[in-house]
Amino acid sequence: MRSCDEQSLRIIDLWTFRSTKSNKRYIVEVEAFDNSFYGVKFYWKAVEKSPDRYSLLTNDFEPRTIVRSCIEIMLDYYRKNRLVSFGFVAASDLAENIDGKAIDLRKGNRRFRFYKRLLANLFGPQTFYQVADMTNTIYLMINNKQLKSGVISIESIEKKLNELYSGNFAISDIQ
Repeated sequence: MRSCDEQSLRIIDLWTFRSTKSNKRYIVEVEAFDNSFYGVKFYWKAVEKSPDRYSLLTNDFEPRTIVRSCIEIMLDYYRKNRLVSFGFVAASDLAENIDGKAIDLRKGNRRFRFYKRLLANLFGPQTFYQVADMTNTIYLMINNKQLKSGVISIESIEKKLNELYSGNFAISDIQ
């Protein structure tokens, strides 16, 4: 299903899938940006009206299954367009915020570390250049062809992030 963000007029594709373990339905939003760049977000359908929907935990302990479903959606975009790039923001867990646990922002939050490990293992450096902003827990998979041709650059992505969202974004190599 396709929708349009009324504030930004960006196109958002909506995907849905049901977890085989918990039988919960999830929504995946794929937001289109310039130069075949897509932002991927997901949440449990039961909390879709919550402003914290990206941060809420289901406590079903199945993140690999859920993220793998998102990756299958990404692969569908990649099969249709070999020049796509992807980005994620790893939302902080509300439990971390409520409990007041100190988060080492140099390493990212728990979700960020999971995404980083999984995506680095699944996608090698041949197709995507993987970079991040650890402080803002943003993970990017930039298409190498687009990067080498100059169609897209780290600087242009940082600039766009700073235009769209309040913050000081600084993208660097994954370590």
